[in-house]
Amino acid sequence: MSKVVIAFLLGIIGLFIGFEVGEGAGIAVGFVTLGVYCFVCQFLLSRKNANAYRKDWPVMLALDAAWLCILCVMFLKEHQNLMDSQGPAILLATCGATYLGAVVASLTAKRMLPRP
Repeated sequence: MSKVVIAFLLGIIGLFIGFEVGEGAGIAVGFVTLGVYCFVCQFLLSRKNANAYRKDWPVMLALDAAWLCILCVMFLKEHQNLMDSQGPAILLATCGATYLGAVVASLTAKRMLPRP
């Protein structure tokens, strides 16, 4: 199975994690948990790629696709104050943490490369 399909399925699982933790422990804890989940997933998907933050864009978008769709629906259907309060947190927890996971994976892979 390709990394893009795996990333999309992990993103769907992330929906349930974000909503369940957010409902039970509070919205801030839900976003932090979602960010950690996205970071770990992207790090594991890109861990051996020294240029992950430049070349793994399809994987990153697939991981965040479900949340980006929810964000678009929120933008079209919800009240503006809800979008203003939760929209940036969703973007930071998903896209920001995913990109950070790719950067850390890239740095780790560069350290593992043999030196000439």
